Amino acid sequence: MLSALLLQVFYGIRSERQLIEQLDYNLLYRWFVGLSPDDPVWDPTTFTKNRERLQNGDVFTKFTTRLLNHSQV
Repeated sequence: MLSALLLQVFYGIRSERQLIEQLDYNLLYRWFVGLSPDDPVWDPTTFTKNRERLQNGDVFTKFTTRLLNHSQV
């Protein structure tokens, strides 16, 4: 889910609904988030329901810390 949100930011996709549409047919996006071509795509409400949990959890904190401490950043 975090990878999908990164795609949304990097490519300027305006909403989670549009992101899901892109994931439905774009094989590069599917590969980036770890979905095979046959896997079903998430429901757009998945992001809404899990965003707060992701932000408050350790995964988001660890990810942003590693990103900001990366040598190229």
